[in-house]
Amino acid sequence: MNLSQQMTILGLVALVYYAILLATGVVSTDVMPQFVVSAALFLSSGRLMRKASFKPGRTKGESEEEEDESRKEPNWALRTQILNWVMTALILTALGLWVMKPVGVSFLDMLSFW
Repeated sequence: MNLSQQMTILGLVALVYYAILLATGVVSTDVMPQFVVSAALFLSSGRLMRKASFKPGRTKGESEEEEDESRKEPNWALRTQILNWVMTALILTALGLWVMKPVGVSFLDMLSFW
């Protein structure tokens, strides 16, 4: 399954999740436009990724198999480690900001301290 299909499925899952939230009464209809817009962005991003997959250096007659043969296999172990460390740093930063934020202060008010 390629990335464009995954993004389309993610959009459908988000749309179902938002429908369940609305049906159970967790959220009101006031916030639904934002949810619908985010789900629509996910749904349309799959189609946009498919259209953007054409590479300008490749002619239309040239097949993708010829290009794949000339490509070197990436180092997936290194890429996985880098992704894990970057996501760990982002999560720890977000949790640190959330824990260090005073109770009565919003995140926007906290930016004025910097």
